[in-house]
Amino acid sequence: MTTVSGHEQRRGGESRSRSVVLTGFMATGKSTVGRQLAARLRYGFVDTDRLIEERFGSIPEIFRTQGEERFRAIERELASELAALPALVIATGGGMLVDSAVADVFIGAGSLVVSLVADVDTIYQRVGGERAGERRPMLAVANPRQRIAELVGERESAYARFPQVRTDTNSSARIVDEIVALM
Repeated sequence: MTTVSGHEQRRGGESRSRSVVLTGFMATGKSTVGRQLAARLRYGFVDTDRLIEERFGSIPEIFRTQGEERFRAIERELASELAALPALVIATGGGMLVDSAVADVFIGAGSLVVSLVADVDTIYQRVGGERAGERRPMLAVANPRQRIAELVGERESAYARFPQVRTDTNSSARIVDEIVALM
């Protein structure tokens, strides 16, 4: 067993085990489903947002002091590091794989990339409604629900590049089953 900044990574036998990368808009269940999927597969689990916070500080603070461009550069660096490791379930930040270069890093490494999707109202409820901007820098606007709808629309084609699994109409166990079936 090896560790990536405190995140356990289990090795799956002699050959490289295909990692699974979960993408999708914020609050679609990437971290929750990712932990359950990792347990089922006996893989390590990495939440890229948590890893960024461990290494660089809070995401809202990175956005405020260094800007979104620096944050996205950090995500690109992390993608290269994680793509080289076997047998992980990786829950990405909502915008990480919108960058096709980042997506290509994971695909090139042989990872299965799956997009988790939910409707705008479900996302809005999950992020805390009107108070969403307190923890989610991209939603620190007058109308967070409208901003969610705009961002989902902007990112839809990037997410559609990958197999999609709905998280607003299925149980976590069913979602994990659907992802395992894609492997």
